[in-house]
Amino acid sequence: MRICRFTCFSLFVFFLGTVPELTGSAELNIAVELGTTIRINASAAHTNTKCKVCIRQDTQPLCQSSVVLRSATLLDFSCSQPEKVFTVQIITDYVVYNIEPKEYNAFQKFNRTFIWNMKPPATKTLHLNFSSTGLRQIQPTDSCPDKHVYMLAVENVSVGRFCQNGAIRQVDVRNVGKLSLEVPGGQPLDKKVIGVSLGRLINSLANFHVALPERSSTQDFFTPNAFPENAETMWYFTVPPTYYTDVRILSYTVPTCLQPENIPTMKYTWQGKDPLVKLMNVSQPSVEPGNFNLSIKNCKISGPQPPSQGLMVHFQISAIKRSRGQCEGDLPEKQVLQIRVNKKDPKSTCVLKLDSVIMDTITIASGNHFVLNSFDCNKDEVELTVNQTIECKEWRDCASTPFPLTFNYEQQCIPGLLKTIIWHLHGPQNSAVELQSPAGDLRYCPPEDKCNSIILLNVSHVNSGITIGQFCPKGTIQKIQIRESKIAITASAMSFNDRNLATKPFLTYSFTQDISEHYIFTVAPKMDNPTMLATPGWPSGMKASSTVSWIVNLEPQIKSNLKFRNVSQPKCKEVHTNIAVQTIRSQTTLYSTKTDVKIKDLLVPESFYLNMTNCKSPTGAFRAMMEITLENSTNKLLGIILGIVGVVLVIVTAVGIWFFLRKKKSNKAPPVSVYNPGEHAFLPGLHGIPKAQEEEDPHTYMYIDETLIYSHLLKDDDEKKEHEATADVSDLKLDYSPLNNPALPERPVRNRENLVTKSKALIDNEFYGYVQGQSSTSDAPKISEEEGNYETRLSV
Repeated sequence: MRICRFTCFSLFVFFLGTVPELTGSAELNIAVELGTTIRINASAAHTNTKCKVCIRQDTQPLCQSSVVLRSATLLDFSCSQPEKVFTVQIITDYVVYNIEPKEYNAFQKFNRTFIWNMKPPATKTLHLNFSSTGLRQIQPTDSCPDKHVYMLAVENVSVGRFCQNGAIRQVDVRNVGKLSLEVPGGQPLDKKVIGVSLGRLINSLANFHVALPERSSTQDFFTPNAFPENAETMWYFTVPPTYYTDVRILSYTVPTCLQPENIPTMKYTWQGKDPLVKLMNVSQPSVEPGNFNLSIKNCKISGPQPPSQGLMVHFQISAIKRSRGQCEGDLPEKQVLQIRVNKKDPKSTCVLKLDSVIMDTITIASGNHFVLNSFDCNKDEVELTVNQTIECKEWRDCASTPFPLTFNYEQQCIPGLLKTIIWHLHGPQNSAVELQSPAGDLRYCPPEDKCNSIILLNVSHVNSGITIGQFCPKGTIQKIQIRESKIAITASAMSFNDRNLATKPFLTYSFTQDISEHYIFTVAPKMDNPTMLATPGWPSGMKASSTVSWIVNLEPQIKSNLKFRNVSQPKCKEVHTNIAVQTIRSQTTLYSTKTDVKIKDLLVPESFYLNMTNCKSPTGAFRAMMEITLENSTNKLLGIILGIVGVVLVIVTAVGIWFFLRKKKSNKAPPVSVYNPGEHAFLPGLHGIPKAQEEEDPHTYMYIDETLIYSHLLKDDDEKKEHEATADVSDLKLDYSPLNNPALPERPVRNRENLVTKSKALIDNEFYGYVQGQSSTSDAPKISEEEGNYETRLSV
């Protein structure tokens, strides 16, 4: 016999026994709380099931496919597993206090739904506090990990499905609302309390209060399903300090509004700022600090529309902790300055914002106040490009003194590395620009070469954008002159780690009167490295009818090899192109051509001009690349001089040795020069001097050292051989004649002049008379005894 025991005044529904394991039937004894309704219905998949739920009464039991229980009831099922057929709804009405979910052990095997109906007073709003659970909004078809799915509806409009452990802490409900909790069969109920309180009236359908966690997170949110006309939903986001939020719309649909200007929008409000309204099809705010509100309001719909065309927005709120840098200021208007801040990698986490607008490239101009924010930007992720215009309209304002090209970087807070500086030089009408490098000469750097420097300079025309050339520091180009009043100079940094480099002048400029050529380059080549030159615009051709001249200055005694490495001369209709080389000092034309013949290399002995002219209507490009190498013009002459000096040294050495040996020989056997009128032959040094000679001629010398007296007469080998003879004077008969004997060079006059040095004629007669053995009595005056003794003393 089955027995039912229950207390009629019980406030809660409870189960008095376990579900009996009966074959073909199951019986439950249920007590229902006052104000609570329990609905047991067959699921949609089992509407035609034979399994029935029966309410036992005093007489015949009432069996049907669904029942509603409002009081204690004894239930009986016609099948052993009714949980597979029936679902249970436990409904509580008029909730104004905290919600405390209660478990029904009798229905634990059934899929059950707990429903709390809420209806605040007309002037109040009901606040549902989910701080203990936290809600996370999901799509209608999604499920939750813990099998607990919350559903919230307001005025019969579903405002969302939620899981626990989310960022939604509170939901404000206007008017009638319903909160549901779905729990599957066999899943224990999570009995977390949901706070309920009353607050001031709101105008929106529902308000969601979201507290983003202090970690990087992304939350999904959805507008209410079947969004009513003119209805509004609001979200209040609390953002942790140092965290910044991004808003992204993943998908949306908008209806056809009765008034197109009222199309639904996203309206953002930050404290202290004006509201920001965004359409659905544009980028939404990103990297915004601080708490903010977001509201979405539907419009009045124009006529009936299918549900798929109603208002639906699926958006994400991401919160990321970021490092922030801020720069606020003004660029002086008088500098005509523009700074472009560019993020190198668009995929980088670095974020740049100018006045709350996120951009990968930000431009700041003179005269404008700016607020620049950067988030998570490393120094090398951002590049700066500076444009500065320098204008001089009147000649009286343009002194010929060169002015330095510098950039005074006053806004130090702007992030990034200074990569490029562009100066736009605007001079008076019909003026020319002259450029020089104060840090040293410039080197031409063609595009295919690398500039091994921290900076690369590009000179171009402003109006046409045609590049004149690229240049590096430490070269041979001393000056660049351009017949143009507007040019642009771009300084590109290869490695700009120090912003102070920008304060150093890269170039100096000055405006001058018009020049004869379109381009003039002053070049001073160096011995160590070749100098590369190229026509303006290389590798493109020169402009039609344009002219260029190189002034190549060389040091004295230096000559240059001019090599034409690559020359392209176009075909011309009228006047041909021209290439000419002319020396500067001697004004000699070394080369000139107006045809496309192959140009040969030139050896230029001094400083020279290299001139080129393009024709008026060229067919093709006129371009040329040259190379200049230097060599010393005295190199060959120096070799010849060194060879001659070597030969002279050998001769001098030989003469010195000969004199040394002769001196040594004369010391061993001194030669004797004797006057022998009797013509008796004798060998000098072997016989004594004849006594008759001593008695007859008192002026005969015992010994004469010719090397001491007449050494200055020995100038060449022939003369030496002529004066070396020591033969017997008696065998030598010389008929002296000026025609038979060469003139002797003049000698310097000694302080004590004797008869031998009185006159050139006397010297010659005496020399040939005494040396050759000829008598001097007939033509020459006799030497006095005093003078003869002086000569004897001199020779000894």
